[in-house]
Amino acid sequence: MADRRAGNYSLGMRQRLALAATMLGDPEILVLDEPANGLDPQGVRWLRDFLRARADQGSTVLISSHVLAEVAQTVDDVVVINRGQLVSQGTIGDFTGRQTGVVRVQSADDERLADALAGAGGRPRPDSDGTLLVEGLTRRQIGDLALEATLPVYWLTEQTATLEEAFLALTGEGEGSAP
Repeated sequence: MADRRAGNYSLGMRQRLALAATMLGDPEILVLDEPANGLDPQGVRWLRDFLRARADQGSTVLISSHVLAEVAQTVDDVVVINRGQLVSQGTIGDFTGRQTGVVRVQSADDERLADALAGAGGRPRPDSDGTLLVEGLTRRQIGDLALEATLPVYWLTEQTATLEEAFLALTGEGEGSAP
């Protein structure tokens, strides 16, 4: 491989080579554009672990990417720019968590729980996995209502949006929007 020209390498190998060349100077700040592009699954995992370790050691790592599912596994903070305008910035948890307001719950009697939740102003609907999705009530309110109804609860969690769902909701380009 040492006698091959870099231009003949695969995209993934060229990505690795570019990162290696960048790291020769041991920079404090890394700015990467689509760094996982062309990498195989092992390469993506290695890159994620490498970038996470650099950040944990105090380096600043900025990643620009359209592959939001991959970015979500790597970053702490998100900056969303849409059509050249700053739309949002903050922690990934804040960014994804504020986009839903849906609670998933499963009890010993979901039908009875749904009635109690609807009576308290919630909007429960069954999900395909046998749980209820509830809008309009907090997790705590749902737990209290289940307790009042003496219904054991097996599952109770706030739903968070994926990074992609949060991005699309924030930029107004959700379902049905043309690319």
